[in-house]
Amino acid sequence: MASMKTTFLPALIFLVLQTEFISLEAIWSNSSAGNSTVGCIDMEREALLKFKEGLHDPSGTLSSWVGEDCCNWLGVGCSNRTGNIIKLDLKRTFFCDMYSDITECMKHSSLGGVLSPSLLELKFLNYLDLSSNYFEEISIPNFIGSLNKLTYLNLSDSWFGGTIPPQIGNLSNLLYLDLSPSQPENSLTVSNINWLSGLSSLKYLNLNNVDLSEATTDWLQTVNLLPSLLELHLHNCELHYLPQNFPSVNFTSLSVLDLSDNDFNSSSIPQWVFNFTSLTNLQLSSSNLAGSIPKIAKGNLCNLRNLDLSENFYLSGEITEFFQALSECSNSSLEELYLGINQLIGNIPHSLGNLKRLRELDLDSNAFSGSIPSSIQNLSRLEILYLEDNKMNGTIPESIGQLSELKELHLSGNSWQGNQLTGKIPENIGSLHQLETLDLSSNHLSGHIPPSMSSMTFLSHLNLSYNNLSGQIPSANQFLTFNDPSIYEGNPQLHGPPPLPTSFSMPSGNAEHKDQEDVHVHNNGEDQFENLWFYLSIALGFIVGFWVVCGSLLIKKSWRQTYFCFAEKMKDRLLVVIALNMAHLQRKIQAERH
Repeated sequence: MASMKTTFLPALIFLVLQTEFISLEAIWSNSSAGNSTVGCIDMEREALLKFKEGLHDPSGTLSSWVGEDCCNWLGVGCSNRTGNIIKLDLKRTFFCDMYSDITECMKHSSLGGVLSPSLLELKFLNYLDLSSNYFEEISIPNFIGSLNKLTYLNLSDSWFGGTIPPQIGNLSNLLYLDLSPSQPENSLTVSNINWLSGLSSLKYLNLNNVDLSEATTDWLQTVNLLPSLLELHLHNCELHYLPQNFPSVNFTSLSVLDLSDNDFNSSSIPQWVFNFTSLTNLQLSSSNLAGSIPKIAKGNLCNLRNLDLSENFYLSGEITEFFQALSECSNSSLEELYLGINQLIGNIPHSLGNLKRLRELDLDSNAFSGSIPSSIQNLSRLEILYLEDNKMNGTIPESIGQLSELKELHLSGNSWQGNQLTGKIPENIGSLHQLETLDLSSNHLSGHIPPSMSSMTFLSHLNLSYNNLSGQIPSANQFLTFNDPSIYEGNPQLHGPPPLPTSFSMPSGNAEHKDQEDVHVHNNGEDQFENLWFYLSIALGFIVGFWVVCGSLLIKKSWRQTYFCFAEKMKDRLLVVIALNMAHLQRKIQAERH
């Protein structure tokens, strides 16, 4: 599923304004070191050097940590007024995505070792980022909770392990906290989540992939004590309890809520989740939710840009009221809607066309029926549409050809117990000039392949198999690149130019098909036998030719001498010819210059 689960800008912009004020008075070694009005404080420089001693630095990240002025060192920011170190940014900037063994790459490009308590000498440190390093599952040290000036703490993706120290709850000034490990094995755990209640100023909390199973019954009550919270990320946290009744939610300004990839034991989606007015991103996918989608009160979720309820398998019911509520927002912000792999039923409502900012719509693998609404033409920004594996019927509307931004169109597998997409492929489908993927397989479409499809120059993935298409496959432009017969099979009246087969029959169990299979097997056996003799003859010819020539030279000395003398003379003649031609060319160039 493309472009999944993005975190949107409004909350982040506000958060950056809250945390990055530190940078306004920080002096950075790579930009403004010359503007320092106060030098590095000796005690703090010594503290950094002790901190460096405890670290493994295979890539030389801290090689600049020499000299008297630590404010010039990489990743160190100082106050312009006092010279105190206020910012330590040592996140790894080298990316290992291109390497097959990411662990080995990180070992040789990341900081590791142990964190020295000498950091406690940095009394004014309020920004600490050690993210994306490799600490080989050592525990987060307890002394981190004594850096009481911290407003920003990021230890994410750094391979820490063990139990998160509850002392972090002492950081009452913290605005941003990210402890999420990159590995999904939940190597970080929490024995008691109550320490979160001490972070009353917190605006951003990311505990993705942290094992919260021991705090599963009181996690929401604890989070509810953070009234300033803007983003809550609890993806894959082994949560098993989702409170259904929670009348007093304090974090009403929440912008991002991610509870995906947990197991809520077939709980319903609680109504309080849909009561936020500032929410821009709601992630509840793969969380074993059941029942119907709750009603949305007017004015709620109007700022929503990304909604993901996919892969809950037992989420059921109709979506008419749900779409109607979303479309009642005066200016719906919804850009990405994922409802795939559930048990939703009924018609896709006409009100879908009111969600005019939609870029991605995924409704695949449900039990939707009825026709594709013509109002889909209003989704002028739509780039990805998944409607495969449903019970849709009727024809593909001509209006789908007006979706000029469409890059992926998936309508396959809508042939099920009498429900089927029929009719012709719209003639104007060739106007989808941005389309890269088109899958119309396993329906009951008929007629010819529109010639206009030859103009779809970005089309790289096509599947028209198992329909009732007929006529000649276009032999121009993009279709010349599709040499895979399987994308047309199951269309017995469809004909293709060479090198494709002349027809694409449906598989059958009748005698004629059996005879064709036998002939194919027989011919295939003959081809394999001929190929074997061909390669054997090449090998025998090489062996015989090699020994006829080389063997005779080895056996008869006079022939060998004659051969090498001839080769030597030919070499000399060739060198003479080259030398004469070079001299002639030089004289010609000199004459032209004069």
